[in-house]
Amino acid sequence: MRVVIIGGSHAGIAAARHLKKIDETVEVVIIERSNVLGYIGSSLNLYLEGFIDKLEDARTVTPSQLLVEQINVLINSRVVAIDEKNKSVDFTTDNGNIHLTDTVTYDYLVLAMGSSQYHTDFSSETEATMTNFKTLMQSKTALDTLMDAKKVAIIGAGLIGFELAESLSKYNKEIYLIDRMDSVLFRYFDEEITHELLQKLPENVHILLNSDVREITMTEDQAVTGVILANGQTVDVEAAVYAINPRPNVELVTDILDINMDGTIDTNEFLETSDPFIYAVGDLVSVYFNHSAMPIYIPLVTNAYRTGMIAASNILLEEKIPFPKVQRTIVSQLFDTYLASCGINEEEAPYYGLDVASVTKTFTKEALFQLDDCFELTIKLVYDVETKQLMGGQLMTNSKRTLEIINTLSTLVTMETTLNQLVTMDFYFNPKLSTPLHFLNDLALEGVIKR
Repeated sequence: MRVVIIGGSHAGIAAARHLKKIDETVEVVIIERSNVLGYIGSSLNLYLEGFIDKLEDARTVTPSQLLVEQINVLINSRVVAIDEKNKSVDFTTDNGNIHLTDTVTYDYLVLAMGSSQYHTDFSSETEATMTNFKTLMQSKTALDTLMDAKKVAIIGAGLIGFELAESLSKYNKEIYLIDRMDSVLFRYFDEEITHELLQKLPENVHILLNSDVREITMTEDQAVTGVILANGQTVDVEAAVYAINPRPNVELVTDILDINMDGTIDTNEFLETSDPFIYAVGDLVSVYFNHSAMPIYIPLVTNAYRTGMIAASNILLEEKIPFPKVQRTIVSQLFDTYLASCGINEEEAPYYGLDVASVTKTFTKEALFQLDDCFELTIKLVYDVETKQLMGGQLMTNSKRTLEIINTLSTLVTMETTLNQLVTMDFYFNPKLSTPLHFLNDLALEGVIKR
């Protein structure tokens, strides 16, 4: 059996490796248009903050490593056509000055082309001047542009925008975070958390909310000079960056597969497309979120890995594995503070027809007997008003090791745990390491007795 994977993304790599783990005799071929596999989209931040020495280091695997695992890799190769009737893929390979065209047949095809950042509200001329940093080539160009600019507009005050703002703020640049919403980090954190975060912003980071971008102003040679907002306000900047959610790269298959209204490829719960011999994974698909009735687009690396593994399993194993509902579990480090979130937050709950309540508490004591007094942890639980079922959770802390609590919360949400169950749930106690009543026990009790 031969399985061809289009795209060396996180999902494509996960699918390839899982296929070989299940059956080492399966022939696996990855076709990747660039020369980098498993590129990490946040690499620009990693470079600016000194976590990597060069942008090329921001990858999870190399072609040679996959070849050792007997996974065939075709880099610098672009798929130009898919013949679903004859189950074949046409592609061209750029080998220096030589362009080679070839065809490979498949028994199963896995689509893992990933996503791109773009904004259709702007003209094509404006789009060309905007800075993106999702791919390696985009990151290299963005690095040169941003280092030359003294004032930078970041369009989108979500996680992508905030993380870039923090990185750039350390280079003494004036940063303008612009978002059309009335709150930052929408759908991840509620006001109890974001209010505290905003107090930690340095003076060179400015937040502009309820601000739709109407126009990007440029010189004749297309150098950015400013951003004009819908309210008429003009922000003078020298660079403008996209930091908005990406959209799936589905252009290759729009004529042969069913596409959803949100631009993702339509799949069933087993990640099969409208063609049973073609699977779609990663940023190409929507997934069911928590208690939502409809799948939504959640382009996270964790979802990419899981979709890749599940697609591989369903290609080779008799017992099909459905993709589970996800909790959208994320963590971030912003301005010397750790933040984490999972599940539904209180602000977005009405969008899903949910009637929720919440309880929030700040803890300053990590252990019964502790040697320092600098510990701080704020946790918020979101739960159903009637059943007290846990729907989501958020936390903010100065302690990296407490971030693991969000994984516990994600599991509890998945298991449909109620506050009554959480009150007496069994957690360890050691006087040097914890308090007699765990943070979650304590907070659940607050929710149970709350009127």
